[in-house]
Amino acid sequence: MSAVKTATDIIYALLSILVMIVLAIVFFVIILFIIKFAADAVFGSGFLGADFAVLSAVILTAVSMLGGARYSE
Repeated sequence: MSAVKTATDIIYALLSILVMIVLAIVFFVIILFIIKFAADAVFGSGFLGADFAVLSAVILTAVSMLGGARYSE
């Protein structure tokens, strides 16, 4: 392996990590909005605590990111 190929592989790996972080944040915000909207629709004037909304959004985001990952060998 040459040094140039190693450097480009490292750059691609860092860019892919950055893209995955941005996508995770976007998915989290979208899922949090969906959970908040659904809780208001189902429970009406009931109160959904922010801690439970964030917890459920984190769980759903992690599951969707892990479920969508493709492992290659």
